[in-house]
Amino acid sequence: MSINPARSFASAAPAGMWQLLWIYFVAPPLGMLAAAQLYCAFNGHVGCAKLQHPDDVRCIHCGYEPRVTAQLRALAEESVHG
Repeated sequence: MSINPARSFASAAPAGMWQLLWIYFVAPPLGMLAAAQLYCAFNGHVGCAKLQHPDDVRCIHCGYEPRVTAQLRALAEESVHG
């Protein structure tokens, strides 16, 4: 028995023991989904998957905009509107 599904498969294949092998393939995704649901239940909305955003690039996932870009955009709108 191992935590690695590939290692468990390699041992089960020659022995022909397939009865409990399914748990090694099903349990990790179910555990991941359960952990994600618990995180969302206790922490509410999940913003962006990125831990850090670059200082000069806008994020297309969450809408994060660097301060410099936001200031330049505000100046551009100000100059257009007079």
